[in-house]
Amino acid sequence: MNPNDIIAQQQAFHDQLLKMAQHDYWSVAWPYVVIGSIQLVALGVIALFCYVRLRDIADELRKFRIAFEMAEDRKPQSAAPAPPRADDDSRYLPKS
Repeated sequence: MNPNDIIAQQQAFHDQLLKMAQHDYWSVAWPYVVIGSIQLVALGVIALFCYVRLRDIADELRKFRIAFEMAEDRKPQSAAPAPPRADDDSRYLPKS
């Protein structure tokens, strides 16, 4: 037998093994790809739901803050030194 024929047979055998391995890989891997895609879509839906809920909660808290500030403004003013400026954030800081 010619050495070139042996090398050609070995190369053909290796090519056949490689094709079988690739076929087996994709036959096993595609369910994982599908499951991963479904999980990614589900994660996106959950993230959007959380964003919308947090936005609604922030809107409700903003309404409470506005109502509280309006109630504070309606209280009779005692001898306060000066009303807070519009750009002064000291009224939102914790009181110590």
